Amino acid sequence: MVSEIPVSMSTEVCFQPAPGQVVFADPTTGSAFDIYAISNRPNAHIHLLLSSGSKLDFNLIKIPSIGGSYYVFKASVNVPEKEPLNIKYSYTVDGNTTILDRVATLIPRAACQYGDEEFATVVELEPGQDRADIAIPWVSIDDWQGWVWVRPRNTWIEPRWITLKELPVLLGSHFFLLKPVNLTIDPASSFCIYPCSSAEATVHLTSSRDGETPNTVYARVRRTKADCTAKVYIVGKITTRADVFESIDGAIGMAKKYLGTSNLVYEMPPAHDRGSLWPHNELGFCTWSSIGEDIRPTSENLDRLVRSLREADLPIGSFIIDDGWQDIRAGMNGIPETKGLWSFDMWDGMNMAFSEAVDLIKGTIPTVENVGVWMTLHGYWNSIASKSPLVAKYKMRPYKLSRDCVPGLIYDGFQMQTCTQPDEKDYIWWLPPKELAYQFWKDYFSVCAAAGITFAKIDDQAYCSFLAGVEGAEEAFALWDGMNKAADEVFGEGRLIHCMAHYERMFNGDIGMGLATNGRRVVFRNTNDFGLPRPNVHRDHIHYNLMNCMIISRMCLIPDADMFMSAAQWPEYHAVLRAFFEGPLLLSDRAGEHDLEVIHKLLGRTRSGVYEVIRAPNIIRPITSRIWEPTLNEGIGPSIKAVSSFPGLNSASIILWSSRDSAAHASTDILFTSDVIDALGSQTLLPDTKYLLWFSNHESALYFNPQLSSSRTPIAEITLPPETHEVISIVPSYALGGAEGIEVACLGLIDKYASLATISEIHVLNASNCLRTTAKFEGKLAFVVNAVDTERIRVFFNGASVSYQAEVLEGLGATLLTVAVNSVVAESAAAHAAGLTVDVRWVALES
Repeated sequence: MVSEIPVSMSTEVCFQPAPGQVVFADPTTGSAFDIYAISNRPNAHIHLLLSSGSKLDFNLIKIPSIGGSYYVFKASVNVPEKEPLNIKYSYTVDGNTTILDRVATLIPRAACQYGDEEFATVVELEPGQDRADIAIPWVSIDDWQGWVWVRPRNTWIEPRWITLKELPVLLGSHFFLLKPVNLTIDPASSFCIYPCSSAEATVHLTSSRDGETPNTVYARVRRTKADCTAKVYIVGKITTRADVFESIDGAIGMAKKYLGTSNLVYEMPPAHDRGSLWPHNELGFCTWSSIGEDIRPTSENLDRLVRSLREADLPIGSFIIDDGWQDIRAGMNGIPETKGLWSFDMWDGMNMAFSEAVDLIKGTIPTVENVGVWMTLHGYWNSIASKSPLVAKYKMRPYKLSRDCVPGLIYDGFQMQTCTQPDEKDYIWWLPPKELAYQFWKDYFSVCAAAGITFAKIDDQAYCSFLAGVEGAEEAFALWDGMNKAADEVFGEGRLIHCMAHYERMFNGDIGMGLATNGRRVVFRNTNDFGLPRPNVHRDHIHYNLMNCMIISRMCLIPDADMFMSAAQWPEYHAVLRAFFEGPLLLSDRAGEHDLEVIHKLLGRTRSGVYEVIRAPNIIRPITSRIWEPTLNEGIGPSIKAVSSFPGLNSASIILWSSRDSAAHASTDILFTSDVIDALGSQTLLPDTKYLLWFSNHESALYFNPQLSSSRTPIAEITLPPETHEVISIVPSYALGGAEGIEVACLGLIDKYASLATISEIHVLNASNCLRTTAKFEGKLAFVVNAVDTERIRVFFNGASVSYQAEVLEGLGATLLTVAVNSVVAESAAAHAAGLTVDVRWVALES
């Protein structure tokens, strides 16, 4: 390592565990527990001070370093038998000492008392009772901190790190994932709290308000159906095995029991419906950012855009005409800026009929099968224009909006997407009464379908929670139910994208839990827009998607990570998330601005010549033990980390994103044995098997045997510069037999983000010392052989011998083999071979 340090270099140090973190000592570590520091200065003198008063120094160690010039230090402390051990950090450079204020806490697992607890409060509204504010006695705000899903904007719910003492008084909270701050509570506990709405009432939680019991969590219950007994359920689950997913599953499982949906099976929409593919399985495109957020679509800019996509030879399968296409009028529903829907037609500035716009798209881009349109749940941002002919036709009437329904959501002045104005008593929406809501949507969608539209994106849904009173709540329910029913009938099941829909029905209630759709899953925009002009917007977009997905993936929802641009706004940073996500893959490139390499890392061409989106089979999730890490802080420190498993291949991927505040510093991590076991699943580890870790962006590899290491064994230090990511493929290294001990690991198609998702099968043919891999797509198939001499390696593609490229991996004693998997070669090979099959064999030398 280079030891000369520029005089001007500032000192950077981070720790694992970080100040403020609580970690657990594994019993297999014996009496010592290793603590690590990472610094850009090898001459840093780093220290820790124990609660006993003892002081220890960190020592510089050498472990594999991926991508950085950082240095790793280690100190070992004795694990206490029962009591927690507090650790305070400091470091000295050039005579200057920095002492960190917060302590890290080490807990011996032997001190953890295993056991579960469940809590529940059922709130019942009697007929005529429209609201209730109920204290939740089993949540002590002094005892817990962690992630709380708060609704800080009208249409979005986002996780925030808070102590319950800081729980908002007005803003609604919709989910809690907590750990204890009270040392009398088992430190291995995780506490999940879930306020569950029903079809008759909604609920969220806040802190106590004036006149209520101080320092108490309250349930805010609102009736949504008149003249009935309405119930909601606030449930909680504590588990004490340091497994956050156990508590999440426990709480959501309790809510399902109360709702009577424990046996409700969640089902995907049909892959084919009415003669066309499900649009959300195809490569999609959206006009929103591509034409410009403040520019309405016209025949000219739409023509320019679709010609650009054709010239780029992009296999677009579905296309969304976003906001601006509708026939709207301004100034009829309040202040002059408000805009309402006038008719079911396109606006005059399109200079073409509805059907002509669809024909332009499909005629210019021959791969487009589905064309969709954007609209809001209430027609347009400010509902239906009060003088529109639609008002008389559907007997529309004015509905009042009120902040009283969601009192914390207050904005100054007019904003297009919030529709809130200071003098709200004069603000109304014109909507069809609930008995005509279905007919309105059936007619609207039928006009769209007659023009060739086959799906829709329904936006601004959560804003319906501003509709005042029980009457307004019933109208909101009727609008959604009628809209969804009509869409299923006109377009086919599951062909909507439900956007800006973060409110009680979706996140906490009958839609999210599957009651409203009888278990048919619906596509749900998981977060806010990907590229808003806000600090840390790209990093936060990844963070919010991963954290929200922990909840959404357990519900009757298909999480959608939003569109992104392939050649602007951190494209690969966003693209890699979509490769491990379940919902639509939507581009929003400007005309002529396409990064084909990024796009084709998300796509694969099959043997039949059809392009498909390459997605991991299991949705991405945060690494269990890393959920409490300070990944969003200043300075150097840990990255955002998540996993996606491939159980059929006994493999997994770990995905990392650089995530430091303001993108001002690199992220740096130590990858531990526990991370690999978490990714693979301890129950599915292959016995007596080494695994290969392939760092795709850095094109480097490590061998590792998780069964011969303790959970805290460091595997490598990984550095990610700002705006970057890394995908680590963890794959078995299969023994081919024979005295030489030759092993081969398959990396999948390494020219794809989700490289392992391209493989359908891997198995060893012992009789022929061969590893056989079947690929689903064309591409660059890669293997690592634990030998430098490749003279005895032969590769066969569908039974025919083919050439390969070999590159020695320095320091590993292994070779990277790459094979071009091509359908043309496949067709000229063995006629009986199915799929795209590659054999790697270790053969005897010819005499």
